[in-house]
Amino acid sequence: MVEGSENLAIEARRISKSFFGARALKAVDFSVRRGEVHGLVGKNGAGKSTLVKILAGAQPPDSGTIRVGEKTFEALDPLTCGKAGIAVVHQNAELHPELSVAANIFLGAEPRTRFGFVDEKTMAEEARKLLEQLKLDIAVERRLGDLDIAMRQQVAIAKAVREKARILLLDEPTAALNKSQADFLFDLIRDLAESGLAIVYISHHLDEVLTISNRITVLRNGEKVGVVEAGEADKESLIAMMVGRALEKTVRESVTTAFPAVILDLDAITVPEKLDDVSLSLGRGEIIGVTGLMGSGTRELAEVISGVSRASGTMTLEGKPYEPASVRDAIARGVVFIPEDMRERGLVMPMSVGGNISLAALGNLARLSWLNLGGERKAALSMSERLDLVPRAPEKEVRFLSGGNQRKALLGRAVFAGAKLFVLEEPTQGVDVEAQAQIHDHLRALAADGAGVIFMSTDLEELIALADRILVLRDGSIDATLSPVGLTPEDLLTAIQAQPSAHANTQSEPRSTKAATHV
Repeated sequence: MVEGSENLAIEARRISKSFFGARALKAVDFSVRRGEVHGLVGKNGAGKSTLVKILAGAQPPDSGTIRVGEKTFEALDPLTCGKAGIAVVHQNAELHPELSVAANIFLGAEPRTRFGFVDEKTMAEEARKLLEQLKLDIAVERRLGDLDIAMRQQVAIAKAVREKARILLLDEPTAALNKSQADFLFDLIRDLAESGLAIVYISHHLDEVLTISNRITVLRNGEKVGVVEAGEADKESLIAMMVGRALEKTVRESVTTAFPAVILDLDAITVPEKLDDVSLSLGRGEIIGVTGLMGSGTRELAEVISGVSRASGTMTLEGKPYEPASVRDAIARGVVFIPEDMRERGLVMPMSVGGNISLAALGNLARLSWLNLGGERKAALSMSERLDLVPRAPEKEVRFLSGGNQRKALLGRAVFAGAKLFVLEEPTQGVDVEAQAQIHDHLRALAADGAGVIFMSTDLEELIALADRILVLRDGSIDATLSPVGLTPEDLLTAIQAQPSAHANTQSEPRSTKAATHV
């Protein structure tokens, strides 16, 4: 790679940006070379998303300049970015759920017939070829809104590839991908970089950033801390730069195996073609982690427990029959669901932080059918203090919070609703290492107070660090029960990818995983 400004694809100089008096970026310099994969890291609130939005033309900086090729701009806009060859794939794919996969891939560049109509046949054929090239098994005629979050992310990446960008901004591109999909994406990124593209890779997964990047820029509190060569950095040094100190590692030397009582018991839970005869018990104070490959049934299990969907078989909650007819019914019984896609299925983004926290238990704040706004604010402040939710501003719209604080707000809603069983999908997806540690601590504290926690995750280190037991699902059945003690991410990955019941370290029969000793 040739040094010098002539090899720069994009360069931002002394970029500053503030929102409502709060500084997001302060005099940040950032540059990416042609043919380079440049990692951008920092904890939530460090300024990564703001910088990406400025580079993508979604927001103007307050000051500074941006040079793209031979041209210098005080600000970019979407039209200028398109002409300059800048494409972005955000963490939350900005696509149209009512359109087909093919229409989304060619959005704004639809092939036309000689009469000016959209050439649906050609568009579908070209989209199919592109998806085959990317090894993505998605039917091009499917409605995008019918796809899960992982497939929607894949479509967004395919759209960016189709646009043949010269500068590609990838914001948490693997957030909803499994390992094989992420590995393929890395190969694709390397190929694109070798062809001369400049790629900015933003992720909280530092192992990924170290694997894929040539250089890494670290932001902290809106300022650039430094730029490091990926080959000269490690995860611990990046974390120290991001948070200003080293975080202590959590080493699982032991776990609790005796719990005072069973809070949740499932027996032969079955959903045709999704779950097959799942039986398990969760102890009061226990944390169970559930994982598996895409389509293994983890989401379906979470939705059955939390009242989103129904199943055959039986469930009991604190020894009493439990058949939630809806999410509202589950909440009334003390079971609260925190979904993976928190912005679509969890939070009400235009609503205040206080409004989101109180949403599942408005009856607690009602006086003669009138909402006690003062009480809501007081409750939100108390919950913000308890969960270290920043800023302590109940009236602030939740959409302005960082990803980590948005997840804390959802957790706060569950706590305020009086949850005794927490069901979570990807509880720390898209949050930085410090926020992840905080959320883990909050969940451990809730379990210590007697709550039950069951979480679905594809983060191997999270499963090992947080769970008392790890269940591996395959084809809708529990294929293995693992202890996190002495377990490495490599061991867990082997168990997830192994042939059914073919791996070591299973601790109970594959199809049933009743809780360990209950006193």
